[in-house]
Amino acid sequence: MMNSTLFLGLFLVLFLVLFLVLGGMQIATMRRFNRLHQALAEDSGRHETLLRANGSAVLKLSHSIKILEQRVTLTARRQQDLENKDAGSLNYDQASRLIQMGAAPEDLVKTCGLSQAEAKLVSLMAARGVGKPS
Repeated sequence: MMNSTLFLGLFLVLFLVLFLVLGGMQIATMRRFNRLHQALAEDSGRHETLLRANGSAVLKLSHSIKILEQRVTLTARRQQDLENKDAGSLNYDQASRLIQMGAAPEDLVKTCGLSQAEAKLVSLMAARGVGKPS
């Protein structure tokens, strides 16, 4: 009976030590888990802040690009208008010079690419001294 009591006491002591060791390990694991959870929450907050800042920057950049595209389109239109205006001016200037040199309206149609009506108009203007080339 003494043996069984001693054995039972020893078993209870070992069980208690094992219980205390496992309890300590559980507490250490929970503390580590809490630290990791807190670090994850902080990182998540920083990432969310960065995402908001990036989203805002993308919106601003998109707006700036849209404005630049509008400016480029307007500039291209203005350039095309100027090129068209210059091309027309060159034809009329050239036609006026040819008229001054004695060319007929039919010659202006062939040489300058003017319509018959435009060639007659340039010829009449030259005859009256209007729009002489400089």
